[in-house]
Amino acid sequence: MFPNSLNDLSLEERKAHAELMVIIASIDGELVQEELMLLESIMGSSMLHPEMRVDIRNMLNNPPNFEKTIGFLSETGLKLALRDGALLSAVDGEYNKKELRMLSSIAKNAGVDKVTMSKLFEWVESIWKSYNDSESILSI
Repeated sequence: MFPNSLNDLSLEERKAHAELMVIIASIDGELVQEELMLLESIMGSSMLHPEMRVDIRNMLNNPPNFEKTIGFLSETGLKLALRDGALLSAVDGEYNKKELRMLSSIAKNAGVDKVTMSKLFEWVESIWKSYNDSESILSI
């Protein structure tokens, strides 16, 4: 992940953001390597302490409560979670219905409309295409 405004959030919000990523990653009942790698990347870019990361990883088997977790997030925090959650949901190549419902719920709580959600999904698609193009450029 790139440096971003996630680091402008308080430690409590960054932790809640990571916990929300755990909820999204585990909601479909399947944790794939790509989701785990992206989750690690998100925690790293959020500058979460290594011990806090261990606690968050341990939540993968027993995810936290969604309503309680989003309660710690400001509108900006929710929007950043929506952005990163959309990336995380797409990393395995498809959006699961449960992931889409979760993203929709985050969007509703963040005050994000359907037009903006469509633009977000288009952005996610372009990010993954650009990333995959880099391997083609480098012949790997």
